[in-house]
Amino acid sequence: MTKNTIKIALALAASLTAFGTAQAASHDRATFIKEQDLDGDGKVGKDEYQRGRDAEFARMDRNHDGVLSHDEYVGDYRERLEKELLTEPAASREEERTRQMRQAEVRFGVLDSDKSGGITHAEFDASGWAMFLRHDANHDGFVSAEDANVKQDADS
Repeated sequence: MTKNTIKIALALAASLTAFGTAQAASHDRATFIKEQDLDGDGKVGKDEYQRGRDAEFARMDRNHDGVLSHDEYVGDYRERLEKELLTEPAASREEERTRQMRQAEVRFGVLDSDKSGGITHAEFDASGWAMFLRHDANHDGFVSAEDANVKQDADS
């Protein structure tokens, strides 16, 4: 993974809003751990994270061709978003839907880094691993609450 790919993925992640489960790997460490900790031990290891990412990709790849089409990626997000919107006040749902779907379109465009019209597993993984590396501040191969105590360099 190139430094540019990591920077792009981090910029994408930073632009995401904290909107429940209808988002990519969270840019908030505590939320990241909560969402990605498959075994409930309070930390997320590399293998555990990869298993979760693989399962997420497979779930979204409805035609099982190894590429997330625009309809698969954005459609999956829309389905999850609609469930989340049911918990929001009716008056704000349409505005939130519009805003979130614009972000989904932007994310698709960024994740489709080769502009092929689909997100490959490698492209999907690049964004996820950039987020994992950002959260693993002490570089021990795990994202945990301990990482919150490590001051990160602005360029890392």
